[in-house]
Amino acid sequence: MRLTNLMTNNIAMKHLSKLPIKQFIQRYLLIVPLLFSTLCYGEASAGILLAKSKVAQLAIVLPGEPSPTRQFAAAELAKYLQKISGATFQVAGSPAKSRKVIRIEQRKEMAYEDYRISVRDGNIVLAAGSDRAVLYAVYDFLERLGCRWIAPQLALYNGLSEYIPHQPTLYYKVNHEINEHPAFAYRKLDIEEGKSHTIENLKQLVDWMPKLRYNTLMVPLNYQGKGRVKWDKWREALTPELRKRGILIEVGGHGYQNYINPGMENGNLFKQHPDWFGLDKDCKPATDDYLVFNTENQDAVNYFIKSVLEYLRQHPEIDIFDLWPPDGARWAECPDWLKRGTPEDRQAKLISKVDSAVKAVYPHLKLQIIAYAKALLPPQHETISKQVMVDFCPIDQNFEYQINDSRSAANQEYVTALLDWRKKFDGDIGLYSYFRKYAWKSLPNVIPHFIQRDMQWYAKVPLQGITTYAEPGDWYTYELNHYILGYLAWNPDVKVDSLIQLYCKTRYGAASAVAEKAYAALENTVRIYGSIRFSSLKSPEAISKAVTLLRDRQQAVKEAAASAPAEIQANFGRLQLMLQYAILDIRVREALAINASPEVLSDRVQEVLTFFKNNGDKGIVIVNKEDNVKSLTRYYNRYK
Repeated sequence: MRLTNLMTNNIAMKHLSKLPIKQFIQRYLLIVPLLFSTLCYGEASAGILLAKSKVAQLAIVLPGEPSPTRQFAAAELAKYLQKISGATFQVAGSPAKSRKVIRIEQRKEMAYEDYRISVRDGNIVLAAGSDRAVLYAVYDFLERLGCRWIAPQLALYNGLSEYIPHQPTLYYKVNHEINEHPAFAYRKLDIEEGKSHTIENLKQLVDWMPKLRYNTLMVPLNYQGKGRVKWDKWREALTPELRKRGILIEVGGHGYQNYINPGMENGNLFKQHPDWFGLDKDCKPATDDYLVFNTENQDAVNYFIKSVLEYLRQHPEIDIFDLWPPDGARWAECPDWLKRGTPEDRQAKLISKVDSAVKAVYPHLKLQIIAYAKALLPPQHETISKQVMVDFCPIDQNFEYQINDSRSAANQEYVTALLDWRKKFDGDIGLYSYFRKYAWKSLPNVIPHFIQRDMQWYAKVPLQGITTYAEPGDWYTYELNHYILGYLAWNPDVKVDSLIQLYCKTRYGAASAVAEKAYAALENTVRIYGSIRFSSLKSPEAISKAVTLLRDRQQAVKEAAASAPAEIQANFGRLQLMLQYAILDIRVREALAINASPEVLSDRVQEVLTFFKNNGDKGIVIVNKEDNVKSLTRYYNRYK
């Protein structure tokens, strides 16, 4: 990248900031593609002419008998090219004589998710190893023309979640072949607790996923057995949307109790077979769903397998099936049951039996277990088929330090366990990440550089997958995390600073530098001084400095918003709220650090609750109805 180009672009942006709003928007739409091209790809020649004066200069060709996903990819390409240039691009099965084309093709010799963008004799070729990767190639090509896929088209964005340039005369200016291959095979979004999901915003999420190359949607079979968050509620609407994009469907989650529990058959299952269930501390059969059933009783296991197979028979769309114990599972309370083996060995033995039964009927379906809580380590006496997937969950990671930083005892425990898994297990291991965590109560722990350093280490282990929670209700707060993670899951060595700069230019326009500094302040304060578990309580002096920094950034954001166009003012307004929440949270920590009176602490907690009440519908926080001063004070004291 040439420094002179960056300087020219910065001068141009400063000039734009002085224009009236209408002129600002018109000229801003012209300069962002230039900035994107300069930052990411450097200068290029005039390139291949795609459209001139709103007339398409190439056709889109889909040879052979294209699948629905490839047809969708071609339709997306035509749609966005028209949005950019105003030209109508025809999609045909074969090219017209003497006319240049954009050719979309699947190549069997390429790896499944690999894709290539090349130029041959003036024709553009988008080739990939699978239908899904063809769609990636299309979105990558469009991104190189200046499109930015910042977020799903959620209602809060009012149609402005993504950026599409306006160029009636349009060139493709990349003059070298693009070859792409993912570092992580599975790149997942999980909707586990489903606090803010609807059919509408789930469809919007699915539409966005392949644009950032996320390839798996993870949905609970029945979260916590409550019937509120379950695949069956959304299955009919989402399955065709997921299939059209080649996105994998992963269903399951915590819940052996979905397949065998004491309340089944109107309670008669427990009455007739008390020996099928777990024993309490008095060694008596218990009706507690969180006490793992008797995995040594073959009749109980057979019942469990039969229930699993029946669910799979009714849900043939599932690609990956999660078979996890209850969240907070208790494996053995009766001392005699400790002789039955460790939780890790019991889980491994059970999954092996289920896997054998499932493979006999559904050979292409993958099962997944979880390395978590009391079953964190690899089994010592049982072997798991490498066809089974493992999700590794460092739920208590200390975010003051990188995962591989030995200064954190909690992190070191996870590193030791994960490396032991990698040494003993040949199958796919994924990271069930907490780069967005429900326990944070939407606190803006925005950590793009931190995520990159962790991801670079995980890639070297190596791991094959990455999962993150995705809630529409606080999407804007974690928007940068989600956006950056999409790129890092594909390439952990991507230039994060360039992505942040582009993100901020797209979201915040001419005052993007102000936003960059605000995000940097959040990354350097919230995970260290905020209410993030395992982050130690700092001195009052250090906390005061963090609050001062955030207030300075908040004031700068407020001033930048005052002169910004209305659309960008809304984004600055959300960023101000993120900074305000961080300040309120850290001030509660300050009260704890100085041993403030209960009255002072209560007042500061009330300020947080008031913030929740006033801003629960703005994409910043998800409000828990059960929160009150007493419960929230307990929450904050937990992190003292």
